[in-house]
Amino acid sequence: MRTYTLKSIARRGTLLGAAFAIAASTFTPFAPAVFADALNPLTDRSLTLSSSAPGWDYLDGSGNATYAPPNSGANGQKVGNTFDFKVSTNTASGTDKVQAITFQYCTTPAGNCVAPGNNEYTEDEDEEGEFTRNPNGPAEFAEERSDLEVVIDAPTEATLATRVSDTSSTTNADGVVTSVPVPATAGGNFMVYYLDETDNTWKQSTGWAMDVANNETGNVIDGPAGVPTATGKNNEIQLTHAAGTQGFLSGQRVKVVFFATNSNYITNPGEGAFFVRMNTYKDDEALTSENVIDGGVTVANVMNLGIQITTKVLETMDFSVGTVDPYTLEATGSAGSQLHTANNHTVHNPCEAIVTRMDGTPSSTEPRNRIQLGDSDSEFSLATDKTYSGHSYWRLSSNSSAGATVYYSGNTLTNTVEDEIKPIGATAEAPQVGSEQFGLALANGTLTANDPLWDPVANTNPTHVFPVNYNIERSTGKVYENGADNAAAGLANPLAAGVHSSVTAAGISNLGANASWHSPRLWPLQPHAQYDRGAGIVNSDYIVAGGDPADDMINTAFAFDPTSMLVPVPLASQDNQVVNCVTGKMRYIANIEATTPAGIYTTKINYIAAPQY
Repeated sequence: MRTYTLKSIARRGTLLGAAFAIAASTFTPFAPAVFADALNPLTDRSLTLSSSAPGWDYLDGSGNATYAPPNSGANGQKVGNTFDFKVSTNTASGTDKVQAITFQYCTTPAGNCVAPGNNEYTEDEDEEGEFTRNPNGPAEFAEERSDLEVVIDAPTEATLATRVSDTSSTTNADGVVTSVPVPATAGGNFMVYYLDETDNTWKQSTGWAMDVANNETGNVIDGPAGVPTATGKNNEIQLTHAAGTQGFLSGQRVKVVFFATNSNYITNPGEGAFFVRMNTYKDDEALTSENVIDGGVTVANVMNLGIQITTKVLETMDFSVGTVDPYTLEATGSAGSQLHTANNHTVHNPCEAIVTRMDGTPSSTEPRNRIQLGDSDSEFSLATDKTYSGHSYWRLSSNSSAGATVYYSGNTLTNTVEDEIKPIGATAEAPQVGSEQFGLALANGTLTANDPLWDPVANTNPTHVFPVNYNIERSTGKVYENGADNAAAGLANPLAAGVHSSVTAAGISNLGANASWHSPRLWPLQPHAQYDRGAGIVNSDYIVAGGDPADDMINTAFAFDPTSMLVPVPLASQDNQVVNCVTGKMRYIANIEATTPAGIYTTKINYIAAPQY
């Protein structure tokens, strides 16, 4: 970066101007400007900034960079620019092609060019009266100051197909960019493209190189302190086409886009308006007025502080645990239905909480959240030749952006003298009649069956969302599964069970017309592998022979980690998005040996939801 002093400016004024003319000057230094009426102008021109914020304003509303990356609306320090214009001169034929395009940033539209900005100067401690323009950086930004500056680090052309997904002018009339480079991108920093009206498509002009220069011509003394006005920073972008093969038709529309990344960007001035002088040239080295094809025109922009809006979304969580899913209950829209009896609702609501019993009326003596395992004709006792099971549910919603985890905590089945039914352990096992087992698992489908997971955007694998499996092993003469919801109307067909028809019935609940409702599922929570095989067969009586070989066997597995009594064990988790009304169906099994001590065995399992914010 150049520094300017009072002595050196007076001493080197003429030489400095000449040096700038050789480097990249649109106008003859210290000479009258070349006005638009003396040249073919660039017409229908515009400049769009990725951010109109001052360069010192580059953080988000919380005062950090999380939501203010380069090329974003909140970042005035690292800005992208898009120029859109039509050429006047036909260079498609003939020898004079467009070999250079320059964009010079100034405080005025014509005359001497001073780069915009409001940084201060620091007086030289060794030589009184000599001043150096302060660089852009934290010290100036803290004082709400910045100079316009074009910063580059080995910039290269971007690819049109990567950045403009729709190149048809019929559907993308303005050739709008649809993606920008990620902040750490090296290269792919700019592109030139034009509208080909013969086939109505946007096409890229390739072979351009990008450079920058300090092209200020107004290093005058300003004010009684004698401080120079020039910033000394790079204020001109130069695109050159050494091959000299690019021509445009008269009136052809051209776009030039500069993308901002961590190392290639434009810093906005700290305040006020600025003007960009635009020219095309027939020479890629001598960027002088004699070689201008179209130009002598400007586009203008003004720096503005954005409006900062602050509000707060409080953390929310709804977590219900119970033995009855209301979506399996019949609703009629009036009192007297199963749903009304259970929770005093006449219609189903989106994400309705799990309830603790079928009869929720105040006079009810039905126990809450109780499951009885065993043969219902023998006082719910276990047997050595059958695996008995039961089930419960939990439902969770949370606005925690980092997801949530659901844990279980409890002990295995024990009696009053501390005999216990052996817990399966942390590794899942299939039900084994005649062996002591107590275990649990999610009846929501396995990881294997749900791989790859449903993509809600592409709508691939739409059934792979870990849906709740409401099927139960309960039919005439084979009542091996028991739940508090045995009488639920939605479970009337145990081997093909699901939500009750009133859930989506028009005129009653009609949740199917509610965009926020979805069928009960675990996704986006994902079950942990040792607890994902609770849906399926636990007794050979229910195997349907001759079907899928996978169905001709007991296809479930359960686990129970006894250490959960002290340290809760995770069942299902998600770590990168909110959890929208997920439902887990928990299935429990118990088996005994012939030598398992007699007694009444009980346990209590607690479920814990832990959102991550």
